[in-house]
Amino acid sequence: MRQLFFLLTALTMASCNAGFEGDDAALDVASQWADAYFNCDFHEAANYATPESDKWLRFAASNITEQDLQTLQGNATATADDYFTVANDTLRVVTLHVRNFLKPAVVGSTPQLQEEGTFLVTVVKRDGKWKVRMEDLPRSEKQSRD
Repeated sequence: MRQLFFLLTALTMASCNAGFEGDDAALDVASQWADAYFNCDFHEAANYATPESDKWLRFAASNITEQDLQTLQGNATATADDYFTVANDTLRVVTLHVRNFLKPAVVGSTPQLQEEGTFLVTVVKRDGKWKVRMEDLPRSEKQSRD
């Protein structure tokens, strides 16, 4: 349902993206956050996230093992290449394309290296700075086979 909302909002707001200041900064913050987050550098990711996102970063960190870090080897890369505006000019939903990241696994099994995924993250402007607002752990959006 949430994905449908974002899709419909994106289609509605697509023509409204031009002319907002700071869009490059919003994309840059989302990209820097993603590079840190998907390489399991949660301390660095916190620098690009809102304070209320801290609980999600701690939760993600608590589920990472030394074996996971060895599997990942810091090779995750992220590119923020698109966004759409929701509600006003201080909130963006950014599309991230991530490669070589750990796909979360069910409890008791080993996470697997995922070749690529697409994620939507919310970026908000607070006190003149863009920050990623986590409301959950990031989940790869399902891709259409069309």
